[in-house]
Amino acid sequence: MNLALFLPWFPVVLAVGVGGRLLGRGRGFALGVLCALFWVVLVHATAGAAVWQRPGMMLTVLAGAAAIIAMGGWAGESAETRGTPAAPAAAAPGAGVAEHTATLECLSAACDTFDDWLEDHRNDANPWPAFDELIRTVLYQSCRATHVRPFRLLSEGEELTPLRDVDPFHEARRVNARDGIVGEVVRSGRAYVADCHPGTSEVPGAPGAVDRLAWCFACSQGTERLGAVLVGQVGVAPQRNRALLRTVEHLIGMFWYTLREAIRSRAAALHDPVSGLLTREAFLHFAEQTLRESHQHAEPSAVAVIGLEGMRALNDAGRWEVADDLVREVSAVLRGKVRPDDRLGRFDGSRFIMLFRRVDSDLALLIVSQIMTRLKGLCGDLTRWREPIEVRCGIAGGGSSTPDLRALVSRSLQQNRRARLEERSIASDLEPALEAAAGV
Repeated sequence: MNLALFLPWFPVVLAVGVGGRLLGRGRGFALGVLCALFWVVLVHATAGAAVWQRPGMMLTVLAGAAAIIAMGGWAGESAETRGTPAAPAAAAPGAGVAEHTATLECLSAACDTFDDWLEDHRNDANPWPAFDELIRTVLYQSCRATHVRPFRLLSEGEELTPLRDVDPFHEARRVNARDGIVGEVVRSGRAYVADCHPGTSEVPGAPGAVDRLAWCFACSQGTERLGAVLVGQVGVAPQRNRALLRTVEHLIGMFWYTLREAIRSRAAALHDPVSGLLTREAFLHFAEQTLRESHQHAEPSAVAVIGLEGMRALNDAGRWEVADDLVREVSAVLRGKVRPDDRLGRFDGSRFIMLFRRVDSDLALLIVSQIMTRLKGLCGDLTRWREPIEVRCGIAGGGSSTPDLRALVSRSLQQNRRARLEERSIASDLEPALEAAAGV
């Protein structure tokens, strides 16, 4: 939490803590809600609407409001648990306020930690193992929790999968999300705390992994369950610190949801929604990196642009679903021919672009010829599309020189245009002998 937000937040928390001790649990919780609303309005009046446009700042404000509410309920509950009347405490009131302040500062530090972590890991290909470590760190610093095991609930199954990869042959790699305590937590969304629930606390579906389950809570987005966190030991008294545990549960849930939305936002920005391929901007970014690596290793490369002629007739006739189906199937054919080191994207509505790495001229023409043979069979099916769809390809090779990506793309687009004007399937600027050998 930055200084501009912390300075007005800290006296509000202190006031709610003292008021909760004086008023008791019910009124203390109500006081916390009112002061939390005051805190949100104060931040909006001070920082303006820009605070709601940054996920990190918005998460900090919401966490501060949750901490204020938790302080009101916690202070009142602590006063009633210790048998003190709803009056000024006679024994060292400053000690309780200092204890609550330390806890809230720890929660505020957790928000700052996640804000910095998200900036560092939002572009990771797989940020979940690092998020696993973040959850363990936050739970230990706030509740002294150990033996923590975060799990994701995958949409295609009913098993919880660890965020961090473990030995695939380990019998406790997955946990059943249907039965027992964990299943009840996932279904209902209500947390389980061993000291507050009588009966067994063993974890079904994970023999030997966690002998005793001290705490288990689900992370949700509305009614959708994102995952669950299993804790073997908690270093604070759960009955006396239930408000703290609830606040930490909400914090972890907000962290989880924010990370998932960041991943979805990144995927939406990088991939075309219809074909699933890279967008033009994303293709140019990643292909430029790939081409640079090829030049460093003196590897040949080639760029091919494939255009579908007749797509406009489908769209003009109002058959957009058919046009989308055609784009999806063409994309599937192209994905089946590219290698992990190659790059594939959708250049615009009717053209696709590919960068082949470590291919010389004859191999590039051979690959393109195979692709065009399959695409002709797909696009030439008039019974499906009911419109003549022509496929043409323009290909440009780097040769012995090291042209930049934009030059290669521009040349391949020119060759694609030449193929259309000359009514050819493939046009390239590679060696004429190789073109003849490929049957162009």
